[in-house]
Amino acid sequence: MDIIVVSDTNVFIDLISVGLQEQFFLLPMEVHTTDMVVFEVKREGQSEIMTDLIDKGCLKVKTHTSEEMLPFFQAEHRRYNLSPADYSVLTYSKNNGYVLLTGDGNLRKVALSEGVEVHGSIYVITQMVEHHILSELQGAEILETLKNNNQRLPKTQLDALIKKWRGSL
Repeated sequence: MDIIVVSDTNVFIDLISVGLQEQFFLLPMEVHTTDMVVFEVKREGQSEIMTDLIDKGCLKVKTHTSEEMLPFFQAEHRRYNLSPADYSVLTYSKNNGYVLLTGDGNLRKVALSEGVEVHGSIYVITQMVEHHILSELQGAEILETLKNNNQRLPKTQLDALIKKWRGSL
């Protein structure tokens, strides 16, 4: 059975930046996000890609009622120093037992403390290699690009995977 993942904004941005947004949906995962994350993706090109993925039925979006959104703008999320969009994916993941995908260190820390399984962009790329969507060499090249695009990713982990995938040729 496919696992259900809830993706935060930064994972989508990472995947779009390396052109892997379509391949993401080839993984044995059902990918969800929230309407607040979709609203957060505003950069030209990225917004259209998100809309296309939603229209194709690849990306499932949890739409919140105004009543459900109230806590996202009240004190609870501020206690954790989370944005309303971050709090929406945390709550959606936690309440449904879904895996959270995020590269946000603070959101990751809060999610783990709440008992939510959390992974990031490196995990997604690793899954693409393990499921033969990407070759190891392609995975290494993508990680090199991500390392340059996103300075927040853990360099040690990236370098180790790059070396491993390039060394196994």
